[in-house]
Amino acid sequence: MSAIAPTAHGMAVPDTLHAVSVQIPTWQEICAIALGDLKAIKALKNGYPRSYVHKSIQVLVEACEREFFLAGEKPMLFSNPDAARACKAYMSSTAIHGSKAASSDGISLRNIEFGTKSSPELALHLPPLYAVVYPPEWAGLATLFWRLTGTGISSRMAGRCLQALDRMCQVDVPTQLPPSVLHPAYETIRTRIANLIERAPVDPPRPSKVSPNDVFLYPSGMSAIYHTHHLLLNWRGAESVVVGFTYELTIKIMEAFGPSYKFYGAGTEAEIDEFERALEAKHRQGVKIQAVWCECPSNPLLRTVNMKRLRGLADKYDFIVIVDDTIGSFANVDVLGIADIVITSLTKSFNGFADVLAGSTILNPNSRYYCELQPLLSASYKNNLHVDDAIQLEANSRDFMQRAAQLNETANYLVDRIHPYAADPRSVVSKVYYPKLCWSTENYHARMRPATEEFTPGYGGLFTIEFVTVQAAMEFLNSLQLHKGPSIGANITLALPYVQMVFQKEKDWAARHGVKETIVRISVGLEDKEVLLGCLLRALQIADQGKSHI
Repeated sequence: MSAIAPTAHGMAVPDTLHAVSVQIPTWQEICAIALGDLKAIKALKNGYPRSYVHKSIQVLVEACEREFFLAGEKPMLFSNPDAARACKAYMSSTAIHGSKAASSDGISLRNIEFGTKSSPELALHLPPLYAVVYPPEWAGLATLFWRLTGTGISSRMAGRCLQALDRMCQVDVPTQLPPSVLHPAYETIRTRIANLIERAPVDPPRPSKVSPNDVFLYPSGMSAIYHTHHLLLNWRGAESVVVGFTYELTIKIMEAFGPSYKFYGAGTEAEIDEFERALEAKHRQGVKIQAVWCECPSNPLLRTVNMKRLRGLADKYDFIVIVDDTIGSFANVDVLGIADIVITSLTKSFNGFADVLAGSTILNPNSRYYCELQPLLSASYKNNLHVDDAIQLEANSRDFMQRAAQLNETANYLVDRIHPYAADPRSVVSKVYYPKLCWSTENYHARMRPATEEFTPGYGGLFTIEFVTVQAAMEFLNSLQLHKGPSIGANITLALPYVQMVFQKEKDWAARHGVKETIVRISVGLEDKEVLLGCLLRALQIADQGKSHI
Protein backbone atom coordinates (compact mmCIF):
# COMPACT_ATOMS: atom_id res chain seq x y z
CA MET A 1 0.00 0.00 0.00
CA SER A 2 1.53 3.29 -1.09
CA ALA A 3 1.05 6.51 0.85
CA ILE A 4 -2.42 8.01 0.51
CA ALA A 5 -2.72 11.69 -0.29
CA PRO A 6 -4.22 13.42 2.76
CA THR A 7 -7.90 14.25 2.50
CA ALA A 8 -9.36 17.73 2.91
CA HIS A 9 -9.72 19.39 6.29
CA GLY A 10 -12.58 18.01 8.37
CA MET A 11 -13.21 14.95 6.19
CA ALA A 12 -13.43 11.39 7.43
CA VAL A 13 -10.28 9.27 7.72
CA PRO A 14 -10.48 6.79 6.15
CA ASP A 15 -12.98 7.90 3.51
CA THR A 16 -15.79 5.62 4.69
CA LEU A 17 -19.17 6.20 6.31
CA HIS A 18 -18.17 4.77 9.68
CA ALA A 19 -14.63 6.14 9.92
CA VAL A 20 -13.42 6.91 13.46
CA SER A 21 -10.86 9.58 12.57
CA VAL A 22 -10.79 12.91 10.80
CA GLN A 23 -8.26 14.97 8.87
CA ILE A 24 -7.12 18.06 10.82
CA PRO A 25 -4.13 19.23 8.80
CA THR A 26 -2.60 22.01 10.89
CA TRP A 27 -1.41 22.56 14.43
CA GLN A 28 -3.50 25.72 14.70
CA GLU A 29 -6.72 23.94 13.69
CA ILE A 30 -6.10 21.12 16.18
CA CYS A 31 -5.56 23.65 18.98
CA ALA A 32 -8.71 25.55 18.03
CA ILE A 33 -10.81 22.38 18.12
CA ALA A 34 -9.34 21.32 21.47
CA LEU A 35 -10.13 24.77 22.90
CA GLY A 36 -13.75 24.44 21.80
CA ASP A 37 -13.73 26.99 18.98
CA LEU A 38 -17.22 26.60 17.47
CA LYS A 39 -16.18 27.67 13.97
CA ALA A 40 -13.38 25.09 13.92
CA ILE A 41 -15.65 22.37 15.28
CA LYS A 42 -18.42 23.10 12.79
CA ALA A 43 -15.92 22.67 9.95
CA LEU A 44 -15.55 18.99 10.89
CA LYS A 45 -17.56 16.50 8.86
CA ASN A 46 -16.41 13.62 11.06
CA GLY A 47 -14.48 12.98 14.26
CA TYR A 48 -13.46 10.45 16.85
CA PRO A 49 -16.70 8.99 18.26
CA ARG A 50 -15.71 9.80 21.85
CA SER A 51 -15.92 13.53 21.12
CA TYR A 52 -17.96 13.85 17.92
CA VAL A 53 -21.53 12.72 17.32
CA HIS A 54 -21.63 10.85 14.00
CA LYS A 55 -23.86 12.41 11.35
CA SER A 56 -26.11 9.32 11.23
CA ILE A 57 -26.72 9.61 14.97
CA GLN A 58 -27.38 13.34 14.58
CA VAL A 59 -30.04 12.66 11.93
CA LEU A 60 -31.66 9.95 14.07
CA VAL A 61 -31.76 12.24 17.11
CA GLU A 62 -33.42 14.95 15.01
CA ALA A 63 -35.99 12.44 13.77
CA CYS A 64 -36.77 11.41 17.36
CA GLU A 65 -37.13 15.04 18.38
CA ARG A 66 -39.66 15.62 15.60
CA GLU A 67 -41.58 12.42 16.22
CA PHE A 68 -41.80 12.10 19.99
CA PHE A 69 -40.46 14.87 22.12
CA LEU A 70 -41.97 18.15 23.14
CA ALA A 71 -40.44 21.41 22.01
CA GLY A 72 -37.51 22.46 24.15
CA GLU A 73 -36.35 18.92 24.99
CA LYS A 74 -33.27 17.00 23.84
CA PRO A 75 -32.71 13.22 23.72
CA MET A 76 -29.60 11.12 24.28
CA LEU A 77 -29.99 7.63 22.77
CA PHE A 78 -28.76 4.33 24.21
CA SER A 79 -29.19 0.68 23.27
CA ASN A 80 -29.27 -0.43 26.91
CA PRO A 81 -31.83 0.59 29.56
CA ASP A 82 -29.18 0.37 32.29
CA ALA A 83 -27.08 2.94 30.43
CA ALA A 84 -30.07 5.27 30.13
CA ARG A 85 -30.79 5.01 33.84
CA ALA A 86 -27.10 5.53 34.65
CA CYS A 87 -27.06 8.63 32.46
CA LYS A 88 -30.01 10.10 34.34
CA ALA A 89 -28.39 9.28 37.68
CA TYR A 90 -25.10 10.84 36.58
CA MET A 91 -26.75 14.02 35.32
CA SER A 92 -28.68 14.51 38.55
CA SER A 93 -25.87 13.56 40.96
CA THR A 94 -25.08 16.40 43.36
CA ALA A 95 -22.15 14.32 44.67
CA ILE A 96 -20.53 14.62 41.23
CA HIS A 97 -21.77 17.98 39.95
CA GLY A 98 -22.74 19.87 43.12
CA SER A 99 -25.03 22.80 42.43
CA LYS A 100 -24.65 22.28 38.67
CA ALA A 101 -26.44 18.91 38.79
CA ALA A 102 -29.66 18.50 36.83
CA SER A 103 -32.98 17.94 38.56
CA SER A 104 -34.00 14.29 38.41
CA ASP A 105 -37.64 15.32 38.00
CA GLY A 106 -36.74 17.21 34.84
CA ILE A 107 -35.28 14.14 33.12
CA SER A 108 -37.50 11.47 31.59
CA LEU A 109 -36.78 8.06 30.08
CA ARG A 110 -38.51 6.95 26.88
CA ASN A 111 -38.56 3.57 25.12
CA ILE A 112 -38.51 3.32 21.32
CA GLU A 113 -39.12 0.29 19.10
CA PHE A 114 -39.15 -0.29 15.35
CA GLY A 115 -41.97 -2.80 14.91
CA THR A 116 -39.69 -5.84 14.88
CA LYS A 117 -41.88 -8.39 16.72
CA SER A 118 -42.77 -10.28 13.55
CA SER A 119 -39.20 -10.46 12.25
CA PRO A 120 -36.40 -12.03 14.34
CA GLU A 121 -33.84 -10.93 11.72
CA LEU A 122 -35.01 -7.33 11.90
CA ALA A 123 -35.05 -7.52 15.71
CA LEU A 124 -31.42 -8.59 15.63
CA HIS A 125 -30.39 -5.44 13.73
CA LEU A 126 -32.90 -3.09 15.39
CA PRO A 127 -33.14 -3.70 19.14
CA PRO A 128 -35.04 -1.12 21.19
CA LEU A 129 -33.66 2.34 21.86
CA TYR A 130 -33.70 3.96 25.27
CA ALA A 131 -33.83 7.75 25.30
CA VAL A 132 -32.87 10.10 28.12
CA VAL A 133 -34.85 13.32 27.56
CA TYR A 134 -33.85 16.61 29.20
CA PRO A 135 -33.99 20.40 28.75
CA PRO A 136 -31.28 21.85 26.48
CA GLU A 137 -29.46 23.54 29.37
CA TRP A 138 -28.47 20.09 30.70
CA ALA A 139 -27.11 18.86 27.37
CA GLY A 140 -23.52 19.30 28.58
CA LEU A 141 -24.06 16.82 31.41
CA ALA A 142 -25.59 14.23 29.08
CA THR A 143 -22.79 14.69 26.57
CA LEU A 144 -20.16 14.27 29.27
CA PHE A 145 -21.70 10.96 30.35
CA TRP A 146 -21.77 9.80 26.73
CA ARG A 147 -18.13 10.77 26.23
CA LEU A 148 -16.89 9.16 29.44
CA THR A 149 -18.74 5.86 29.21
CA GLY A 150 -18.92 4.98 25.52
CA THR A 151 -22.40 3.57 26.04
CA GLY A 152 -24.20 5.51 23.31
CA ILE A 153 -25.43 3.91 20.11
CA SER A 154 -23.05 3.33 17.19
CA SER A 155 -23.21 4.92 13.75
CA ARG A 156 -24.12 1.55 12.22
CA MET A 157 -27.01 1.08 14.60
CA ALA A 158 -28.18 4.61 13.84
CA GLY A 159 -28.00 3.83 10.13
CA ARG A 160 -30.21 0.78 10.61
CA CYS A 161 -32.72 2.84 12.59
CA LEU A 162 -32.84 5.48 9.87
CA GLN A 163 -33.85 2.79 7.38
CA ALA A 164 -36.88 1.96 9.54
CA LEU A 165 -38.18 5.35 10.65
CA ASP A 166 -41.64 4.45 9.38
CA ARG A 167 -41.74 1.64 11.99
CA MET A 168 -40.55 3.79 14.89
CA CYS A 169 -42.88 4.08 17.87
CA GLN A 170 -42.83 4.67 21.61
CA VAL A 171 -43.70 1.71 23.84
CA ASP A 172 -44.24 1.31 27.57
CA VAL A 173 -42.23 -1.91 27.89
CA PRO A 174 -39.74 -2.72 25.10
CA THR A 175 -39.59 -6.23 23.68
CA GLN A 176 -36.21 -7.58 24.74
CA LEU A 177 -34.11 -9.42 22.18
CA PRO A 178 -34.14 -13.13 23.20
CA PRO A 179 -30.66 -14.22 24.37
CA SER A 180 -30.69 -17.12 21.90
CA VAL A 181 -30.94 -14.80 18.89
CA LEU A 182 -27.26 -13.98 18.39
CA HIS A 183 -25.12 -13.62 15.30
CA PRO A 184 -22.19 -16.07 15.01
CA ALA A 185 -19.81 -13.12 14.57
CA TYR A 186 -19.85 -12.56 18.33
CA GLU A 187 -18.68 -16.05 19.15
CA THR A 188 -16.08 -15.95 16.38
CA ILE A 189 -14.61 -12.73 17.77
CA ARG A 190 -14.55 -14.00 21.34
CA THR A 191 -12.94 -17.28 20.27
CA ARG A 192 -10.37 -15.41 18.17
CA ILE A 193 -9.44 -13.18 21.10
CA ALA A 194 -9.22 -16.13 23.50
CA ASN A 195 -6.89 -17.94 21.08
CA LEU A 196 -4.75 -14.86 20.52
CA ILE A 197 -4.24 -14.08 24.18
CA GLU A 198 -3.18 -17.69 24.84
CA ARG A 199 -0.82 -17.83 21.84
CA ALA A 200 2.94 -18.08 22.60
CA PRO A 201 2.78 -17.37 26.35
CA VAL A 202 5.73 -15.82 28.16
CA ASP A 203 5.33 -17.82 31.35
CA PRO A 204 5.15 -21.58 31.96
CA PRO A 205 1.87 -23.30 31.00
CA ARG A 206 -1.07 -21.93 32.95
CA PRO A 207 -3.48 -24.30 34.72
CA SER A 208 -6.54 -22.83 32.96
CA LYS A 209 -6.92 -21.37 29.48
CA VAL A 210 -8.98 -18.31 28.62
CA SER A 211 -12.23 -19.46 27.05
CA PRO A 212 -14.63 -17.43 24.89
CA ASN A 213 -16.85 -17.14 27.97
CA ASP A 214 -14.09 -15.15 29.68
CA VAL A 215 -14.14 -12.54 26.89
CA PHE A 216 -16.72 -9.75 27.21
CA LEU A 217 -17.36 -7.48 24.23
CA TYR A 218 -18.30 -3.80 24.49
CA PRO A 219 -19.25 -1.08 21.99
CA SER A 220 -15.95 0.76 22.62
CA GLY A 221 -12.73 0.55 24.58
CA MET A 222 -14.00 3.31 26.86
CA SER A 223 -17.14 1.28 27.55
CA ALA A 224 -14.95 -1.69 28.53
CA ILE A 225 -13.02 0.54 30.98
CA TYR A 226 -16.21 2.09 32.38
CA HIS A 227 -17.92 -1.25 32.97
CA THR A 228 -14.80 -2.83 34.44
CA HIS A 229 -14.45 0.07 36.86
CA HIS A 230 -18.08 -0.39 37.93
CA LEU A 231 -17.54 -4.11 38.30
CA LEU A 232 -14.79 -3.35 40.82
CA LEU A 233 -16.92 -0.74 42.61
CA ASN A 234 -19.61 -3.40 43.06
CA TRP A 235 -16.95 -5.88 44.20
CA ARG A 236 -15.00 -3.78 46.69
CA GLY A 237 -15.84 -0.12 46.19
CA ALA A 238 -12.42 1.11 47.27
CA GLU A 239 -9.64 3.34 45.91
CA SER A 240 -8.02 2.58 42.54
CA VAL A 241 -4.46 3.41 41.51
CA VAL A 242 -3.11 4.28 38.07
CA VAL A 243 0.60 3.55 37.58
CA GLY A 244 2.31 4.94 34.50
CA PHE A 245 0.86 7.51 32.14
CA THR A 246 -2.30 5.64 31.26
CA TYR A 247 -4.36 7.47 28.67
CA GLU A 248 -6.63 10.16 29.97
CA LEU A 249 -9.92 8.29 29.71
CA THR A 250 -9.18 5.93 32.60
CA ILE A 251 -8.41 8.88 34.85
CA LYS A 252 -11.50 10.81 33.73
CA ILE A 253 -13.74 7.82 34.49
CA MET A 254 -12.27 7.46 37.97
CA GLU A 255 -12.68 11.19 38.60
CA ALA A 256 -16.32 11.05 37.51
CA PHE A 257 -17.45 7.81 39.12
CA GLY A 258 -15.15 7.59 42.15
CA PRO A 259 -14.84 6.80 44.88
CA SER A 260 -11.18 7.88 44.72
CA TYR A 261 -7.95 7.21 42.87
CA LYS A 262 -4.22 7.82 43.11
CA PHE A 263 -1.99 8.56 40.12
CA TYR A 264 1.71 7.73 39.71
CA GLY A 265 2.37 9.31 36.33
CA ALA A 266 5.75 8.06 35.15
CA GLY A 267 5.56 4.60 36.66
CA THR A 268 9.24 4.66 37.66
CA GLU A 269 10.77 2.45 40.31
CA ALA A 270 10.88 5.47 42.63
CA GLU A 271 7.15 5.99 42.20
CA ILE A 272 6.46 2.32 42.81
CA ASP A 273 8.56 2.67 45.98
CA GLU A 274 6.24 5.51 47.00
CA PHE A 275 3.22 3.38 46.12
CA GLU A 276 4.54 0.50 48.21
CA ARG A 277 4.99 2.75 51.21
CA ALA A 278 1.41 3.96 50.80
CA LEU A 279 0.18 0.37 50.62
CA GLU A 280 2.03 -0.52 53.80
CA ALA A 281 0.52 2.48 55.58
CA LYS A 282 -2.98 1.47 54.45
CA HIS A 283 -2.31 -2.10 55.52
CA ARG A 284 -1.48 -0.95 59.05
CA GLN A 285 -4.81 0.89 59.07
CA GLY A 286 -6.68 -2.18 57.79
CA VAL A 287 -7.50 -0.48 54.47
CA LYS A 288 -7.31 -2.12 51.03
CA ILE A 289 -7.33 -0.63 47.56
CA GLN A 290 -9.35 -2.36 44.84
CA ALA A 291 -7.10 -2.26 41.77
CA VAL A 292 -4.04 -0.99 39.96
CA TRP A 293 -4.39 0.01 36.30
CA CYS A 294 -1.47 0.16 33.86
CA GLU A 295 -0.69 -0.15 30.16
CA CYS A 296 1.74 -2.29 28.17
CA PRO A 297 3.15 0.03 26.90
CA SER A 298 1.71 3.45 27.73
CA ASN A 299 0.24 6.11 25.48
CA PRO A 300 1.89 8.34 24.26
CA LEU A 301 5.39 7.74 25.71
CA LEU A 302 5.50 3.96 25.14
CA ARG A 303 6.79 3.14 28.61
CA THR A 304 6.14 -0.10 30.46
CA VAL A 305 6.02 -0.19 34.24
CA ASN A 306 7.57 -2.99 36.26
CA MET A 307 4.50 -5.16 36.14
CA LYS A 308 6.17 -8.10 37.89
CA ARG A 309 6.70 -5.86 40.89
CA LEU A 310 3.07 -4.67 40.73
CA ARG A 311 1.96 -8.30 40.65
CA GLY A 312 4.00 -9.01 43.77
CA LEU A 313 2.46 -6.06 45.57
CA ALA A 314 -1.01 -7.15 44.49
CA ASP A 315 -0.44 -10.63 45.90
CA LYS A 316 0.88 -9.19 49.16
CA TYR A 317 -1.75 -6.49 49.68
CA ASP A 318 -4.77 -8.18 48.06
CA PHE A 319 -5.80 -6.09 45.07
CA ILE A 320 -6.46 -6.61 41.38
CA VAL A 321 -4.09 -5.76 38.51
CA ILE A 322 -5.68 -4.49 35.29
CA VAL A 323 -3.51 -4.20 32.19
CA ASP A 324 -4.50 -2.39 29.00
CA ASP A 325 -2.58 -4.13 26.21
CA THR A 326 -4.02 -2.11 23.32
CA ILE A 327 -0.73 -0.62 22.14
CA GLY A 328 1.38 -3.73 22.61
CA SER A 329 -1.53 -5.79 21.24
CA PHE A 330 -2.40 -9.47 21.52
CA ALA A 331 0.25 -10.15 18.88
CA ASN A 332 3.30 -8.79 20.71
CA VAL A 333 2.76 -8.95 24.47
CA ASP A 334 1.45 -11.53 26.93
CA VAL A 335 0.15 -9.90 30.11
CA LEU A 336 -1.85 -12.82 31.52
CA GLY A 337 0.99 -13.73 33.86
CA ILE A 338 0.43 -10.33 35.49
CA ALA A 339 -3.16 -9.26 34.96
CA ASP A 340 -6.33 -10.38 36.67
CA ILE A 341 -8.20 -8.43 33.99
CA VAL A 342 -7.05 -7.43 30.50
CA ILE A 343 -8.64 -4.43 28.76
CA THR A 344 -8.26 -3.90 25.01
CA SER A 345 -9.56 -1.26 22.62
CA LEU A 346 -10.50 -3.44 19.65
CA THR A 347 -10.98 -0.24 17.65
CA LYS A 348 -7.23 -0.01 17.20
CA SER A 349 -4.95 -2.62 15.60
CA PHE A 350 -7.25 -5.61 16.19
CA ASN A 351 -9.85 -4.05 13.88
CA GLY A 352 -7.15 -2.20 11.96
CA PHE A 353 -9.22 -0.17 9.51
CA ALA A 354 -10.51 2.70 11.70
CA ASP A 355 -14.12 1.92 10.87
CA VAL A 356 -15.43 0.07 13.97
CA LEU A 357 -15.59 1.13 17.59
CA ALA A 358 -15.32 -1.83 19.99
CA GLY A 359 -13.59 -3.04 23.13
CA SER A 360 -13.11 -6.13 25.27
CA THR A 361 -12.58 -7.16 28.86
CA ILE A 362 -10.92 -10.51 29.55
CA LEU A 363 -11.11 -12.19 32.94
CA ASN A 364 -8.05 -14.30 33.68
CA PRO A 365 -9.32 -17.75 34.78
CA ASN A 366 -6.13 -18.23 36.82
CA SER A 367 -6.73 -15.12 38.92
CA ARG A 368 -7.38 -15.67 42.62
CA TYR A 369 -10.36 -13.32 42.18
CA TYR A 370 -11.86 -15.08 39.16
CA CYS A 371 -14.52 -16.99 41.12
CA GLU A 372 -15.71 -13.71 42.64
CA LEU A 373 -15.56 -11.52 39.55
CA GLN A 374 -16.86 -13.91 36.89
CA PRO A 375 -20.36 -14.34 38.43
CA LEU A 376 -20.57 -10.60 39.15
CA LEU A 377 -19.70 -9.62 35.58
CA SER A 378 -21.80 -12.35 33.96
CA ALA A 379 -24.85 -11.34 35.98
CA SER A 380 -24.63 -7.67 35.01
CA TYR A 381 -23.26 -8.01 31.47
CA LYS A 382 -25.29 -7.10 28.40
CA ASN A 383 -23.77 -7.36 24.95
CA ASN A 384 -24.29 -3.90 23.44
CA LEU A 385 -21.85 -4.24 20.56
CA HIS A 386 -24.23 -3.75 17.65
CA VAL A 387 -24.45 -6.76 15.35
CA ASP A 388 -23.39 -4.81 12.25
CA ASP A 389 -20.29 -3.59 14.09
CA ALA A 390 -19.56 -7.15 15.21
CA ILE A 391 -19.85 -8.45 11.64
CA GLN A 392 -17.42 -5.81 10.35
CA LEU A 393 -15.03 -6.33 13.28
CA GLU A 394 -14.94 -10.06 12.67
CA ALA A 395 -14.16 -9.60 8.98
CA ASN A 396 -11.51 -6.93 9.58
CA SER A 397 -9.70 -8.85 12.33
CA ARG A 398 -9.13 -12.02 10.28
CA ASP A 399 -5.73 -10.77 9.11
CA PHE A 400 -4.78 -9.12 12.41
CA MET A 401 -1.51 -11.03 12.79
CA GLN A 402 -0.31 -10.19 9.28
CA ARG A 403 -1.07 -6.51 9.81
CA ALA A 404 0.59 -6.56 13.23
CA ALA A 405 3.77 -7.89 11.64
CA GLN A 406 3.79 -5.09 9.08
CA LEU A 407 3.09 -2.40 11.70
CA ASN A 408 5.98 -3.73 13.81
CA GLU A 409 8.38 -3.74 10.87
CA THR A 410 7.42 -0.31 9.56
CA ALA A 411 7.52 1.47 12.91
CA ASN A 412 10.83 -0.13 13.86
CA TYR A 413 12.32 0.84 10.48
CA LEU A 414 11.18 4.47 10.83
CA VAL A 415 12.36 4.78 14.43
CA ASP A 416 15.82 3.44 13.55
CA ARG A 417 16.21 6.18 10.96
CA ILE A 418 14.68 9.04 12.94
CA HIS A 419 16.20 8.30 16.34
CA PRO A 420 19.71 9.53 15.32
CA TYR A 421 18.23 13.03 14.97
CA ALA A 422 17.70 13.07 18.74
CA ALA A 423 21.43 12.53 19.30
CA ASP A 424 22.39 15.51 17.12
CA PRO A 425 22.48 18.71 19.21
CA ARG A 426 21.80 20.73 16.05
CA SER A 427 18.53 18.90 15.37
CA VAL A 428 15.03 20.07 16.29
CA VAL A 429 14.31 16.56 17.62
CA SER A 430 15.05 16.16 21.34
CA LYS A 431 13.78 12.60 21.85
CA VAL A 432 12.08 9.65 20.20
CA TYR A 433 9.83 7.48 22.36
CA TYR A 434 9.48 3.81 21.43
CA PRO A 435 9.42 0.69 23.65
CA LYS A 436 12.94 -0.40 22.74
CA LEU A 437 14.38 3.08 23.42
CA CYS A 438 12.81 3.74 26.82
CA TRP A 439 14.33 3.30 30.27
CA SER A 440 11.64 0.66 30.68
CA THR A 441 12.77 -1.57 27.80
CA GLU A 442 13.47 -4.52 30.10
CA ASN A 443 9.95 -4.30 31.48
CA TYR A 444 8.51 -4.49 27.96
CA HIS A 445 10.81 -7.37 27.03
CA ALA A 446 9.63 -9.26 30.11
CA ARG A 447 6.11 -9.39 28.60
CA MET A 448 7.15 -9.80 24.96
CA ARG A 449 5.95 -13.08 23.49
CA PRO A 450 8.56 -15.57 22.26
CA ALA A 451 9.04 -15.79 18.51
CA THR A 452 7.34 -18.64 16.65
CA GLU A 453 7.57 -19.89 13.07
CA GLU A 454 4.44 -17.89 12.26
CA PHE A 455 5.23 -14.61 13.98
CA THR A 456 8.11 -12.61 15.43
CA PRO A 457 6.91 -10.13 18.03
CA GLY A 458 7.93 -6.49 17.94
CA TYR A 459 7.27 -3.13 19.53
CA GLY A 460 4.00 -2.14 17.93
CA GLY A 461 3.10 0.51 15.40
CA LEU A 462 3.26 3.62 17.58
CA PHE A 463 6.11 6.02 18.33
CA THR A 464 6.36 9.62 19.51
CA ILE A 465 8.75 12.39 18.47
CA GLU A 466 9.58 15.14 20.95
CA PHE A 467 10.80 18.46 19.57
CA VAL A 468 12.97 21.11 21.18
CA THR A 469 10.29 23.80 20.88
CA VAL A 470 6.59 24.15 20.13
CA GLN A 471 7.47 26.08 16.98
CA ALA A 472 9.62 23.22 15.67
CA ALA A 473 6.87 20.69 16.38
CA MET A 474 4.38 22.94 14.63
CA GLU A 475 6.62 23.35 11.56
CA PHE A 476 7.03 19.58 11.39
CA LEU A 477 3.32 18.76 11.71
CA ASN A 478 2.12 21.46 9.33
CA SER A 479 4.53 20.32 6.60
CA LEU A 480 3.95 16.59 7.11
CA GLN A 481 2.17 15.19 4.06
CA LEU A 482 0.29 12.47 5.92
CA HIS A 483 -3.07 12.21 7.60
CA LYS A 484 -3.34 13.99 10.93
CA GLY A 485 -6.01 13.07 13.41
CA PRO A 486 -7.04 10.97 16.41
CA SER A 487 -6.92 7.17 16.86
CA ILE A 488 -4.14 4.64 16.36
CA GLY A 489 -3.63 1.20 14.82
CA ALA A 490 -5.32 2.06 11.52
CA ASN A 491 -4.34 1.01 8.02
CA ILE A 492 -3.60 4.71 7.39
CA THR A 493 -0.75 6.50 9.15
CA LEU A 494 -2.02 9.13 11.59
CA ALA A 495 0.01 11.93 13.19
CA LEU A 496 -1.25 13.83 16.23
CA PRO A 497 0.22 16.56 18.48
CA TYR A 498 -1.05 14.61 21.46
CA VAL A 499 -0.96 17.20 24.22
CA GLN A 500 -2.43 19.91 21.99
CA MET A 501 -5.47 17.72 21.31
CA VAL A 502 -5.89 15.81 24.56
CA PHE A 503 -4.52 18.13 27.26
CA GLN A 504 -4.89 21.54 25.66
CA LYS A 505 -6.35 22.92 28.90
CA GLU A 506 -4.15 20.78 31.19
CA LYS A 507 -0.68 21.26 29.69
CA ASP A 508 1.01 22.02 32.99
CA TRP A 509 -0.43 18.87 34.56
CA ALA A 510 0.75 16.74 31.61
CA ALA A 511 4.21 18.34 31.70
CA ARG A 512 4.59 17.51 35.39
CA HIS A 513 4.27 13.87 34.38
CA GLY A 514 6.82 14.13 31.59
CA VAL A 515 4.42 14.58 28.68
CA LYS A 516 5.46 17.77 26.90
CA GLU A 517 3.42 19.85 24.54
CA THR A 518 6.16 19.54 21.92
CA ILE A 519 5.39 15.89 21.11
CA VAL A 520 3.90 14.51 17.91
CA ARG A 521 2.60 10.95 18.06
CA ILE A 522 2.91 8.80 14.93
CA SER A 523 0.68 5.76 14.42
CA VAL A 524 2.00 3.96 11.36
CA GLY A 525 -0.31 2.38 8.81
CA LEU A 526 0.12 -0.08 5.99
CA GLU A 527 1.70 2.34 3.52
CA ASP A 528 5.11 1.63 2.01
CA LYS A 529 7.74 2.29 4.68
CA GLU A 530 10.08 4.11 2.29
CA VAL A 531 7.29 6.47 1.27
CA LEU A 532 6.51 7.13 4.93
CA LEU A 533 10.17 7.74 5.71
CA GLY A 534 10.39 10.23 2.87
CA CYS A 535 7.38 12.15 4.23
CA LEU A 536 8.84 12.24 7.75
CA LEU A 537 12.31 13.29 6.62
CA ARG A 538 10.97 16.09 4.42
CA ALA A 539 8.93 17.43 7.34
CA LEU A 540 11.96 17.20 9.65
CA GLN A 541 14.06 19.06 7.09
CA ILE A 542 11.50 21.88 6.90
CA ALA A 543 11.35 22.07 10.70
CA ASP A 544 15.17 22.22 10.82
CA GLN A 545 15.23 25.00 8.24
CA GLY A 546 12.78 26.98 10.38
CA LYS A 547 15.13 27.03 13.38
CA SER A 548 16.33 30.50 12.54
CA HIS A 549 12.78 31.76 13.13
CA ILE A 550 12.45 30.07 16.52
